[in-house]
Amino acid sequence: MDGSDEREAQISAPKLPSAFTSPFRALRHRFFRWFWFGQCISLTGSWMQGVAQRWLVYELTGSEALLGIVNALTSLPVALVGPFSGAVADRIEKRRILICVQIAAASIATMFWLLTSTNLIAIWHILLLALGLGFIRAFDVPTRQSFWVELVGKRDLMSAITLNSAVVNLSRILGPSIAGIVIAKVGTATCFLINAISFLPPLLVLLRTPPTSVMARQSEAILSSLREGVIYLRKSKAVLKLLLLVGAWSLFGGQFDILLPVLADKTFGVRERGYGFLVASIGVGAILGAVAAASLEAKRKRGLQVMLGCAIAIFGLVLTVFVKAFHWALVSLSLVGFGMVMQNATSNTLVQTLTPDELRGRVMGVYSLVFIGLAPLGSLFYGFLGQCFGAPKALAFGALCFALAAILLFLPDGTVRGLK
Repeated sequence: MDGSDEREAQISAPKLPSAFTSPFRALRHRFFRWFWFGQCISLTGSWMQGVAQRWLVYELTGSEALLGIVNALTSLPVALVGPFSGAVADRIEKRRILICVQIAAASIATMFWLLTSTNLIAIWHILLLALGLGFIRAFDVPTRQSFWVELVGKRDLMSAITLNSAVVNLSRILGPSIAGIVIAKVGTATCFLINAISFLPPLLVLLRTPPTSVMARQSEAILSSLREGVIYLRKSKAVLKLLLLVGAWSLFGGQFDILLPVLADKTFGVRERGYGFLVASIGVGAILGAVAAASLEAKRKRGLQVMLGCAIAIFGLVLTVFVKAFHWALVSLSLVGFGMVMQNATSNTLVQTLTPDELRGRVMGVYSLVFIGLAPLGSLFYGFLGQCFGAPKALAFGALCFALAAILLFLPDGTVRGLK
């Protein structure tokens, strides 16, 4: 049996081992399971690098605005080439794209380590390397998101997406917590080195995974291929509204965490160690949100789950504005993480299950554009509001803007609310 036959047999297997029932049923697929475990290591390293990078910017400049600019550069290329990279994911074997992504990201982490450990690092280095990471993400996100269905099939897709969200947010707990201690004890350079090494496990798994099929073998030009995706979105009202909701979160909600170094320093006075735990608390809530989303999908409409996730995330952001004690901030940020993942993971699943197989890469390219490509504007939104009015007022205004956007998308005709 060759690799593709083995994968098809796994995907179509009708029975679930009792150990891998909902919400963990995607783990019964061997190739997904291996890659998932590899991601546990790699994403922990990536979160360590993210925390180290932000703290390094804050130490070098003390500027909230530059925190927003650096964060924006890691996402800006997704806005520029996201739809194009989605079309590429429909034409080239996704496994090969992901292998190249691991190698390129490890190279950038190594450059960060060398520059920081030799005390040569300057803000322009960080800006340039952040932009390089952005181009890597532009190809990583739509490819990775549309790769899950090839590993597990549509039946187990919700489980795969929520398990991926869980590991992202488990690493959000471990990475920042470890990074805060590492930065305090030995400095930021070690975080970059750990991240460079952490790309090895998923790379080895991808190299051992049999080739996946190209789900849409297309002969038309890239622009014609992109036009086909746009026509589909214009006709599919539900998918379009979900993408707009994801975009609204990226603009007004998702980038709030760039202000966490400021809250850790100026509001709660807990410095780098406390900053790591603030980030980690979002991850705690996010893991619980991922498990809840996967567990509830068979019991209620997914559209209602999206709405519930939005409400919880908004409430958590507003609560963060008013709390004065550090431990209550950990609770409120956990609520943000819970609602964020319930909303985004369920929206992701709905978009992928509603989209035809041959268009999935292109639609997920648009998804990456609104989810990550709009993040630069969200980063600038919070960075400059925080600079002008302070972090708490910036959080309050962001929560209000996202609440208004969600209401406008949910209320008029119930399209999202009725999705199953």
